Amino acid sequence: MNTKSKNSRVLRDLIRIGVFSALWIVVSFLIACTMGFFLPLLMVMPCILGVVGGIIYIVMLSKLTISGGMVISSGLLGVCLFTMAPYGMMFFCTLAGGIIGEIIYRIIGKDSLLGKITGTCITLLGLAIGEYIPFIWMQDAYLELYSANTFGSLPVLQYAINVTSVPVMFILLAATVACTILGCFWGKRIVERNFKKSVAK
Repeated sequence: MNTKSKNSRVLRDLIRIGVFSALWIVVSFLIACTMGFFLPLLMVMPCILGVVGGIIYIVMLSKLTISGGMVISSGLLGVCLFTMAPYGMMFFCTLAGGIIGEIIYRIIGKDSLLGKITGTCITLLGLAIGEYIPFIWMQDAYLELYSANTFGSLPVLQYAINVTSVPVMFILLAATVACTILGCFWGKRIVERNFKKSVAK
């Protein structure tokens, strides 16, 4: 009976991870498609994703009893981003962020708000680093990748390459962390509100 209950709980958590991962992927692509073609907005896109990702991850983690939520969701998003940057850089950075974020989250404590926020920030930092690194150290490969693009994204990419430097990257990464923390506290409020409603019922 205990084994059945445990298996049922694991299956339920895996379904939740799948649902939140799908939500995260859809929302990320909607934001990317909306902001990715506008010159100034492209640079701060990880900050916007930090707010949204912070909300999604905190709500997801509050409902899970098993490990792996950060790794699985970041890995699935990374797969979708594999061809978006040279050599799959966005995939590797996003997945690495999820793995490190999951480890730190578990070390600090899965019931700790600090653990959830820290793990989420590291996970979202991986995504942001995967966007900014190619602008600085893979410029030729990036331009070659998008040279045949017919959707007008090459001028936007050229702008991003021209304005991105190491100091700019670190400023934007710091802004991404701040926005992710904001999203995490927003997600915490959503969880608390829903919890109170369920208790009241």
